[in-house]
Amino acid sequence: RSQREEILVAANVQYLLTIVTADYLINQAGYPEAAMIAARRSGIKVGLYISKWDLIGERAQALLREKLTLYYDFADAVFAGPACEICDELIQRVKGNTTVVIGDRACGKTTVIHGILSGLQRHDPVPETISSTHASRLLVGPEETLLIDTPGFRDFALNQITESERNAVFPEIARLTEKCHFSNCTHIHEEGCQVIEALRTNRIRKERYRAFQSMTGIAQESKDQKCRSSEVDYRHSACGESFHCKVCGTLVVPEGAGSQHRNHCPKCLSSLHVDNEPGDRSSLCNGIMDPVSVWVRKGGEWAIIHRCRLCGMLSSNRIAADDNPIMLMSIAVKPLSMPPFPLTTLASL
Repeated sequence: RSQREEILVAANVQYLLTIVTADYLINQAGYPEAAMIAARRSGIKVGLYISKWDLIGERAQALLREKLTLYYDFADAVFAGPACEICDELIQRVKGNTTVVIGDRACGKTTVIHGILSGLQRHDPVPETISSTHASRLLVGPEETLLIDTPGFRDFALNQITESERNAVFPEIARLTEKCHFSNCTHIHEEGCQVIEALRTNRIRKERYRAFQSMTGIAQESKDQKCRSSEVDYRHSACGESFHCKVCGTLVVPEGAGSQHRNHCPKCLSSLHVDNEPGDRSSLCNGIMDPVSVWVRKGGEWAIIHRCRLCGMLSSNRIAADDNPIMLMSIAVKPLSMPPFPLTTLASL
């Protein structure tokens, strides 16, 4: 949908219940933040429910509990658990209100709604199989409780997010930006940036930082690419990730590279600035890395020189077995096609 298009999801509601899966929230952020801004603009309360909690391990649950503390300040209530086991506090929150339930596909919205209705009626257990929702529908419960189920959607048509709205959902980052060395700091690579320093010392999480980037328009990640957490490290292990190239859109798969560490697109040879050291996935820049040159390593192996569009960093990457040979040769001969002197002068030498 167009960013200028205003989309009405539901009217005359008192509560917005936002559902994301535990697996999503471990690796990403942004959806709950956008939901809160949408709810604040509508003048309604917002709750966050983390579904499919039982499908992640104990260690992941411990990490996620720590991350949930970031949401206590801006959500009216935060809940977590299996979608089929609804706690009494959530039931009391929506009781007697009109609540619209939103979330991505297969996050458990309909199951949560049936669990709430079952808890209100004290009978009719949640069905074992529940069909997907393809259109908004109104479900009526006791004591004037109305629940609006919605089809899954991944994004909000939020126009012109203001600084005060961003500060409300990212208070820990907003406090840091005031202390940056430069007033126009982009919080990507500048020296004296307090946001980047907080990331380096783990005072704020990468997922929150990247959600903040998305809402400020600094850097947009591809929708099908998960934000990498600070725990991902491929320096000593193989990387089997697939990704869509941000420059040409090609789906890049690990097979065919001839190595366990593919780090650029084999079609256009572009890459992303995600590493400080090869494989550490610790860079905060995420700028596009353009292939600007090639060189020959000891032993005759070719490598590509990449330069970041955002911060200008240069890096060297081995070519892959399936790299586009025409692109490689065009980069290699480019200095010869644009010499700094007339080639006719070579004859006199």
